Amino acid sequence: MIVIMIKEFSLISDNEEKTWEIARKTAPFFHAGDVIILDGDLGAGKTCFVKGFTDGFHSKDIVTSPTFSIANFYRTNKLSDILHIDLYRIATINEFYDLGLIDYFDQSIVLIEWGKKYMDYFETCLVISFQIKGDNSRVLKFEYQGSNNELIMNNLKKALKGDELC
Repeated sequence: MIVIMIKEFSLISDNEEKTWEIARKTAPFFHAGDVIILDGDLGAGKTCFVKGFTDGFHSKDIVTSPTFSIANFYRTNKLSDILHIDLYRIATINEFYDLGLIDYFDQSIVLIEWGKKYMDYFETCLVISFQIKGDNSRVLKFEYQGSNNELIMNNLKKALKGDELC
């Protein structure tokens, strides 16, 4: 059996419900200590993705954008909670470290909006880039940085099989 190693892949989402479903299917592959960076313009679907992701962990907490609060925690039925961070207003890596949120990374699955500018500071992370393609349509590009990236990417692509690949 030959396994093709995938470094990146993209999906098309036609609406918010589809983005939610993609995120819900993505969630089971992550556990405490994992970092997911969500990149894209305002209104591209990053917070919508977090809503679907938390739903994949059966969280009953209401997901809101942490643009002004900087970070929100969502409780789950699993061993780890979800830490949702928005770095839009954070200007430097030192300012990010000064927030003290890194202390929670080992016990949380971390989703970071606007975090691509600091992705070099994470040894491993999944980066999902959201590109707007019309009023409701989005292209979600999945890339993984770090060790075991081929295994994770292959598993994600297999789980998302049936979603529209592009």
